[in-house]
Amino acid sequence: MTDRKSCGFFAVIGILFLFCCFTGYELEHKGNIVWSGSYLLFLLVVCIAGGIVLGTGLFLLLRKIEGKCVCGKAETKAGGCGRAFLLYWLLLVLSRIPAFLAYFPGIGAYDFTIQLEQIREQAYNEHHPLCHTLLIEAFIRIGEGLGDATIGIALLTLLQILILTAVMAGGIALLKRNGIRKGWLIALLVLGMLLPFHWYMSISITKDILFTAFFLGQLLILCRLLTGPEGQKISLWDGGYVVASVLMILFRNNGRYALLALLMVLTLMILWGRKARRLWGKLWMETFAGFLLGSLVLALMMQITDAQQGDRREMLSMPIQQLGRCMIYHGGIGVLETDDATMEQADKDFINEFIINEAYRAYRPDIADPLKRYTNTSAILRNPKQFLSTYLGMFVKYPGDYLNAALAVNAGYLNPLDESHAYINVTDGERGLGYIQTRWLEEQIGSMGISQDSKWPRLYAYLEFFAENNMHLQLPIVRYLLVPGTYLWLYLLLAAWLLVHKRFRQILPLTLIGGYYLTLLLGPTVQLRYIYPVMVALPYLMLWLLQKKE
Repeated sequence: MTDRKSCGFFAVIGILFLFCCFTGYELEHKGNIVWSGSYLLFLLVVCIAGGIVLGTGLFLLLRKIEGKCVCGKAETKAGGCGRAFLLYWLLLVLSRIPAFLAYFPGIGAYDFTIQLEQIREQAYNEHHPLCHTLLIEAFIRIGEGLGDATIGIALLTLLQILILTAVMAGGIALLKRNGIRKGWLIALLVLGMLLPFHWYMSISITKDILFTAFFLGQLLILCRLLTGPEGQKISLWDGGYVVASVLMILFRNNGRYALLALLMVLTLMILWGRKARRLWGKLWMETFAGFLLGSLVLALMMQITDAQQGDRREMLSMPIQQLGRCMIYHGGIGVLETDDATMEQADKDFINEFIINEAYRAYRPDIADPLKRYTNTSAILRNPKQFLSTYLGMFVKYPGDYLNAALAVNAGYLNPLDESHAYINVTDGERGLGYIQTRWLEEQIGSMGISQDSKWPRLYAYLEFFAENNMHLQLPIVRYLLVPGTYLWLYLLLAAWLLVHKRFRQILPLTLIGGYYLTLLLGPTVQLRYIYPVMVALPYLMLWLLQKKE
């Protein structure tokens, strides 16, 4: 591909990057953007001119350092990598033990209390992964059998640590076997040991941690199948790929949508790809098998436990935000002085049926939960055509408000300079609700016989200070590895680099990332646990996909 075309790809990324940064700043400081013709012209001129300069400069810089090879001599014996894996695994586990002792038996934030309530009432639902809820219950019972439910939760936390670090260590060993230089492997190991988020997340009892392990495992196996000799024949790698796909579905609903994105791309490659159709067909069958098997296992578990299907309002987070924003800016309800009261009565009536108790008055641009919890999804089920007609009709009338709502709720994912992501859940009088959530609700959790009993109080106090005060924002340079807005752009740059080098096969794993990212951008808010899977996967994928054999 010519340098002119290559610069074009990077310029497009530069334009989008500046657009997200500029609009994010405007929304944070002004609260709203009026998309007038003059403003739009100004924004386009600034973003296009700056984006071309930024994208072209970045491409030329990358081209200049392209010769720096990440590959050394590939391992020919699996035994050496096996010993290396054990060493990496041990070091990664040991790096998390201090945090585990400080927060013993673990961090019970996020959805932990909700899942405990399901266990207490023996009334399960699918909204939070049933497999994870049952896993928590199993370890509580184990702890009770040992005389203390707290011990059971501690064992569950240790299991999380062992599984996640095993996959991370396996990824480093796999890169070693594939010939990545020792310096890069050491850097990856140090990153896995010392990045603060790894300490907190490894001991957080939430579905996202095990999902991260299976997501990373699936990506690594897919890379191996695409580049290794095993790709053309059935091997244990294929079995591992299917198993990882099943576990992704069981431990997070987002896994299903990521696999669907991969299936669609594989279908196109089978239909129009001129080469390697046999490989694409094999991967399609294995991906579909994992998708189907995971769905069947989940359905069977729901039937056995008599679990109820979760409310689908989570999937409607973006429309909820957009309709709620339109109501306060155009519904004539008196929340804002700038409300122009131009919305038609029929549209207002339907929104009032969809968002009950006038919850849109509590609209927050950074999180959908204040509206989402008061959403009547049966209004859509009764009349989906009317909902679609109202939603699209209002989009035609208020496209700027729809765009503002989407940009505002995703500011943390889109803008590396954004700091609002760290304060979304912060409330007066409650601790542990920063970007790193460590809240422990003693009354709800203690009712199950589980108590927090720090074995290292001084370290606990330090880690709480770091999390409570969002200290990741105070770290120079390193902060950009910790804020969520960095990762989307790094993945886009990785995809563009592979594209301009016509390494189309290596782009395939990024379709999984793209499918997962789509669920984030359509989701209710920005949270560390949501971005964590792609945060963990990025350095592995960069080293694997950018390697250039000598």
